[in-house]
Amino acid sequence: MQKFKAFFFTLTLVVFITVIFSCRKLVQSDFPDFKQVPTVNSFLKADSLLKVHISLASKLDTNELKGLENAQVQLYVDDVFKEFLTSAGNGVFTSTTIAEPLKKYECRVDIPGYESVSCISSIPKPCHLRDIIHISVAGKDQEGMTYPAVKFTFSNTKNEKSYYEARIRLIEFGSEQIADMYNIVDPVLLNEGLPLSVFSNELITDTAYTMTINYITGSSGSSNGSTIHTVLYPFILEVRSVSYDYYQFARQKYLYDTGRFPEFGLSSNQAFQLYSNVKNGYGIFAGYSSVISDTITPQY
Repeated sequence: MQKFKAFFFTLTLVVFITVIFSCRKLVQSDFPDFKQVPTVNSFLKADSLLKVHISLASKLDTNELKGLENAQVQLYVDDVFKEFLTSAGNGVFTSTTIAEPLKKYECRVDIPGYESVSCISSIPKPCHLRDIIHISVAGKDQEGMTYPAVKFTFSNTKNEKSYYEARIRLIEFGSEQIADMYNIVDPVLLNEGLPLSVFSNELITDTAYTMTINYITGSSGSSNGSTIHTVLYPFILEVRSVSYDYYQFARQKYLYDTGRFPEFGLSSNQAFQLYSNVKNGYGIFAGYSSVISDTITPQY
């Protein structure tokens, strides 16, 4: 029995050492050559000038994609030629056309030595936003710290597939950041299956919907021995009506980032591709319109 125990201990030690040293194995960093492919990226915002970034997709260890200046970019609106976009440097091309909801936009890009690239998208009409309520104490986390929530009502196009994104834009010391969601309880958001504030109206059956978003600001504090609470900041609530391509890209980008930077033991190390709607190339060409609240200053 003692010999068996000694053998088992020795075997366990060998396996442990093997695992430790196998984790220290050098990963290949000299990636093979990658066939460069044209990449087109643009988010069309309602009531703003259209801008497009043109570059070439490169291999994995490339730190920065170099913008192209020799591309020819044509803009079509509702299948009618509108204009040639003008280079503004660093691969950015701008138009004199202000994007409008419910119109179809197409970019055709010609780059010497490459096949012609094209992409199409449209901008949904904005929804209406009302009845914004801030809840300073919506619940407590596992450590007993309270967290806030925002409850708001927005209009919905009944019997028509629509997509949205809600953003709580915190104003901290003169700068903005997007608040992180926490403890998702809203059924529409839960239905999406991802911790994102991008969602469809699949479960919304009426012409309006009231959504609740719990959030955290990244700061906490207490006074006079009171319960530890999330520090509140003034914020702006923005609700975007987004295109299907915007919705798909946002979801796929979350999975892509999770696959690239997994949390050890918690996240999947599976690789996910980024969503693209660019023909003969890579990138995203999507549109959105938004409605924005006034600045709201919450009280404890």
